Amino acid sequence: MSDIEMAKKKEEETPIVEVDELEIEESNELPETFETPVEENVVDVAKAMIFDIADLEGVGAIRKKRLEASGITNPMDLVVIGPTEITEITGMDRDQAEKICKVAREYLEKNNIMKKSFQKATDSLKYRQREVDKNRIDTGCTSLNTLLGGGIEPQAITEFYGLYGCGKTQCCLTAAVMAQLPRDQGGLGGSVIWVDTEGTFRPERIRDIVIERGLVPLKEKRLKSEPNEPVDEQDVMKFLDRIIVANATSSSHQELIVDEIRQILEIHEKDVQGNVISPDDPRPVLIIVDSLTTHFRVEYTGRGLLQPRQASLNKHIHKLLKTAEIYNVAVVITNQVISSPAGFGDPIKPVGGNVLAHASTYRIYIKKSSKNKRVAKMDDSPMHEQMEVIFGLTKAGVVDIKDE
Repeated sequence: MSDIEMAKKKEEETPIVEVDELEIEESNELPETFETPVEENVVDVAKAMIFDIADLEGVGAIRKKRLEASGITNPMDLVVIGPTEITEITGMDRDQAEKICKVAREYLEKNNIMKKSFQKATDSLKYRQREVDKNRIDTGCTSLNTLLGGGIEPQAITEFYGLYGCGKTQCCLTAAVMAQLPRDQGGLGGSVIWVDTEGTFRPERIRDIVIERGLVPLKEKRLKSEPNEPVDEQDVMKFLDRIIVANATSSSHQELIVDEIRQILEIHEKDVQGNVISPDDPRPVLIIVDSLTTHFRVEYTGRGLLQPRQASLNKHIHKLLKTAEIYNVAVVITNQVISSPAGFGDPIKPVGGNVLAHASTYRIYIKKSSKNKRVAKMDDSPMHEQMEVIFGLTKAGVVDIKDE
């Protein structure tokens, strides 16, 4: 008897707990389809897309159908959501779910889609030099690049936090433009997914940043005081076309959007049909969440809801981190702050407590200085020193500025 036949027989013998199907409101903010990626290194990832999860022991056709109904169609999905959610969806026991996740992870490691669980430090260094250092995104500001060791890192979460008006969103807007540029200009030639929880995304700012940085041909000015204008407005619109904005209206909607983002990334990685790669719709290379904690703070108020809030936030942020690691994209989040009553040190503390502190790879504290100057401090990092840099905020986004 083959392994597949044995798995199907085992499924028939295993009692399945029937669960009512829940109607999930579909978001109209994200497109249903998206073109294939510009990047050429998607061959290994494409293998994962044609992998039949029904072949995994304990899954079978019935549970495969339940997983597919939840948007779980390949090993990458299984690794991202984890055994707990698989148990809830399929009704299988925890041990079975953990075994399935283990097999899926081993498959991805074997096909070089994700780094191996065990490897020498020298191999880890080579991996970071090949997959991380060569895929950093320019922040648009030399001082911030220095703070981050060369730019925004893929497969990691970079968190900007600080008081309102300090420039967190402006850092994100600039990064959303820079990520679209070719590699020789500090970008990755990709698109951006922006999760807006506060209604602060302004396409006009994207236009300003593109024009003021001279990223498109500009008209000649008769007077120096005249505003810069593009020769062809469509050149500017191309930058806006490569930013998908998802407006999250609640914490549950925000979590659902992250699952939809995974589906968008999967569609981009599918190149098994020989589809024509479109340079107008490149694969996403940067995910921005502005701000991560807004809805969680509003919906979970009071000490009685602190534990469920932290549990939901923990699940949400780790799913983002897994998505970044497996799909090799960068994640940038902004975070709100609270004032600590402690009588010593800086009273400003980021929201989210230890849950967010442990999940964010890099935490950058932004403070107002004078006029348009800002101070950015590396608050937490596994590799950078806790240094401070100065940058400016202008119509061109975040820029370098000389300290007076």
